[in-house]
Amino acid sequence: MISFTFLPRIEDPSWDADGLSGLSARTLTADDLTFHYFSSDVVIGDGCNEIQLRTPGLPVVDFVLMLVQLCREVVSSGASVVESSQTQDSITAVMEGGAVELSYSFSDVVSTIPLCDLKEAPNMALQSAFGVLFSAHDDLRFNEYLIELADLVRSD
Repeated sequence: MISFTFLPRIEDPSWDADGLSGLSARTLTADDLTFHYFSSDVVIGDGCNEIQLRTPGLPVVDFVLMLVQLCREVVSSGASVVESSQTQDSITAVMEGGAVELSYSFSDVVSTIPLCDLKEAPNMALQSAFGVLFSAHDDLRFNEYLIELADLVRSD
């Protein structure tokens, strides 16, 4: 099973209790959450390797959205290349039979996972993201965009 761990970037003040510059966590927009707040490093576990994505400026929500797009495209066309909005780190996926081969611009590792695991990847990433986001700002549980994002991920 593929897994995702988000490690908050120390230099990003949005992780701190008072780091939203007077904004309410409940009212942060899609733009705020995708491009401006809650940057993290990501550890992707493929069952054999831990692939490290360490880059400043990769918001947690941006990474989750990458996985949603990747999964949709692989299911519909058998292949996908997705890129983070801010850092242009990419993941390439190619389906062969019932498995998907994943390669990463930020690692030499090539992962092979079952298609059923890839289909679960956006939800797994979202649950991990919610864990760190809600730990930092419990009010994010009531953020309208994050509620809609959860619905989007579950509907796929």
